Amino acid sequence: MTENVTEINTSTKISQAAKRVSFAGGLLFFILYVILPFIGSAYLVNLLLIFFIYVAYSEGWNIMSGLTGYVNFGYSIFSGVSGYASAILIIDLGIYWPIAWIAGAVFSIIVALLLGGIMLRLRGSYFAIGMLALLLGVKLLFASKYLAPVTRGGYGFPFIEPVSQTTMYYAAGIVTMFSIFIAYKIITSPFGTRLISIREDEEAAGSLGINATKEKISAFAISAFIGGIAGSIHVAFSNYLEPDTAFSTQWTILPIVMVLLGGQGTVWGPVIGAIILTFIEEIFWSYFPGSYMMIYALVMIFLVIWMPKGIIESLKDKEVLPRTRAI
Repeated sequence: MTENVTEINTSTKISQAAKRVSFAGGLLFFILYVILPFIGSAYLVNLLLIFFIYVAYSEGWNIMSGLTGYVNFGYSIFSGVSGYASAILIIDLGIYWPIAWIAGAVFSIIVALLLGGIMLRLRGSYFAIGMLALLLGVKLLFASKYLAPVTRGGYGFPFIEPVSQTTMYYAAGIVTMFSIFIAYKIITSPFGTRLISIREDEEAAGSLGINATKEKISAFAISAFIGGIAGSIHVAFSNYLEPDTAFSTQWTILPIVMVLLGGQGTVWGPVIGAIILTFIEEIFWSYFPGSYMMIYALVMIFLVIWMPKGIIESLKDKEVLPRTRAI
């Protein structure tokens, strides 16, 4: 009995210490985030802007696929359609950019709701392959003559966004913090528990009264919204938009690897994965411009094999971190 009480007290102290460290780290990050454009170089601001976009992509993918186990290989559908929607609203209709970005993300939700009722009937590899095939089909559709009057076909938009680098940096940071907050609230909520139960055993979850279809579509829509608004910012940052880049599998593969590296189904796993891989990519690009993608891929493979559960879960297994879904 005494040993159990001691273990509970120790666990409580660890949890409280983790909260204090998280709060202090979060406060320090926020201060640096606010002042960085005034004290840092344009290169550093640019690098962190890209990092923020990657984190948002990863958190969005994690909310659906990390919690339910439905691996989405068509994730860039949502960032692509949101990017196109926001570009059309800004260039053709003159809509102010914050409204256009949010409207693009809402359009991603609509697409997710339309696709979810069909695609989420598939499971396992069938869902993954189906979403990948759908992504390739959407790319061809946006490049076709049928949508050319709206999308400009394969030519796309020589997209000039009237937003400064600093403004995009702050916007991307806000979206990133929003995505982390949403991930935290979902993962630590009963909704998150239901999603995890679907991942572990969907039939058993159904037998307990969980409406798996409703839960999956809800997660799919939230994932699409976060990926969509990150995609709108990404398009503004790139200053160019055409089907091959908007619906590139790169914007699906990178979030997947970042989540797997950091720890799927966790709050901070996507952030850690994005930190490591963003800076590894940047370093290799600087020193090996001709072969950095090959080296980058090898490093990613090594990291995923070395820690198959991801960094967060590995640290929990070693009792470095408490076993709580709040991390």
